[in-house]
Amino acid sequence: MFKFFEAIAGFISTIVNFVVNLFEMLVLVITNIARSIAWLIACISYLPPWLVAFVIVPISLAVVFQIINKGS
Repeated sequence: MFKFFEAIAGFISTIVNFVVNLFEMLVLVITNIARSIAWLIACISYLPPWLVAFVIVPISLAVVFQIINKGS
């Protein structure tokens, strides 16, 4: 009888751990996206002005293609 309740408690703890880890992973992904955008802006700020236009367009296209998932 106790093994039944132990199995139910284990199942519930597995579901709770899954939800908590999913939320932590989502927060980590959003944080990494913001960090990567800040890094790109910092890198672009060191470029000469005449080169910025040639770099911004491919980076913008790469971001758009990754968002709509047409890169493969």
